[in-house]
Amino acid sequence: MKKHLILLSLLLPFLSCSEKPSGNVESFWDDLDVVAEKVVVDGDSAILCDYNKIKGQERKTIPFSLLFSDYEVVKLDNDNDKALLSLDVSPIALSENYIGCYCYEFYPFKLFRRSDGKYLRDIGAFGQGPGEYTSIVCAQIDEKNNRVYILPHLQNKLFIYDLEGNFVSDIPLPSRWTEGFYWDSVNNLLYLGASLGNYHAPFIYIMDAKGNILKTLESSERYDLRGADFEFSKRNVVPFDLYINYRPILFTKASDVENSELYTNQYNPANPRKVVDYLCHYLPEENRLQPQFSIKNLEQPHYIYDFPTCYVVETWMIVNGKTRDEVKSKKIIVDKKTLRGCEFDGFKMPSGIVCDVYSAMLKFRDRHFLLNIYGSELALYIERLDRSTLSSSEKTELERLEALIDDGKEDCNIVFIAKMNEH
Repeated sequence: MKKHLILLSLLLPFLSCSEKPSGNVESFWDDLDVVAEKVVVDGDSAILCDYNKIKGQERKTIPFSLLFSDYEVVKLDNDNDKALLSLDVSPIALSENYIGCYCYEFYPFKLFRRSDGKYLRDIGAFGQGPGEYTSIVCAQIDEKNNRVYILPHLQNKLFIYDLEGNFVSDIPLPSRWTEGFYWDSVNNLLYLGASLGNYHAPFIYIMDAKGNILKTLESSERYDLRGADFEFSKRNVVPFDLYINYRPILFTKASDVENSELYTNQYNPANPRKVVDYLCHYLPEENRLQPQFSIKNLEQPHYIYDFPTCYVVETWMIVNGKTRDEVKSKKIIVDKKTLRGCEFDGFKMPSGIVCDVYSAMLKFRDRHFLLNIYGSELALYIERLDRSTLSSSEKTELERLEALIDDGKEDCNIVFIAKMNEH
């Protein structure tokens, strides 16, 4: 079945309802054990979680309002063939009035008006001409300056377009790039993070709008910046600040001893507080890494997400050839203030649906919960719900969601948007 897209923005009033959201938000952390400690790493304060204090405990469901607010549901238009999204759980670039969707080689960058959901246009196009690309690594909307920045896969340029879709110019890069970027529109600076940086080679670049390299950071260690977040003023996951972790099966077989030096052991008992083992913030003024969080005694490869109020750990999985139901990761949450934490299965949405989509948190950005999912996939979650356990407000929101999905047309995409709580 064809899967099309349209945007119909709908603000769900769960925050303004007089009924308390499902789940006791006030006492959530109080009911959990302390699972982490504050440590000093080369003069910096950081948090070290011990998975041994978590495993075996009851798995929780996170109340949505514990971490998020200003909830919106957006239906992607299934009336316009040009708005086709051929893959769900796609990355989203968000601004005050626009939503951009892109997904590597599956379709070009698509721009929508956030207020009414109207599909506007593609930004750029697939091809090999000026301003054309074969796939997209990362993108950013700079609405105030009428710009869209697109990083094509394996090209040594960052493409710049206006919001009308016109190619404006490009910024030359040090090499063909495969990882994330952030354009600082206030200071006109470009930040780049290299994946699996080589020994004694820069893995962070700061550049101007002409492509001149202003500053670099290199190290004697081999760093893996799988999706670096350089949005310093908004500092949150996206998908993580500096992901520097042990991922042995991602690039080579676990038994490949010859290449074992390519990977940094996430927790080395001989050197348990090594800076490279921690999720780190990059401090541009000091041009250095500042360790923030790590977890020990968790042997599986994993992601670390830096939320405003907590850290979330999710184990990494191979997804090829598996259905969504077969892809279930282990998820851990640790409160930054109380150092309490637990394993959890997902976030309970205002509709009562538990969002447990693997790697969904990789798509969060700009301090926002962002999830793009097919209506047909969402319908499967709804079918499994026990409606008798839902509150009246959850039932109301669920009915609104069902009405969006069941419009008598072909499948659509549903986008969920919410702000991350700051406190």
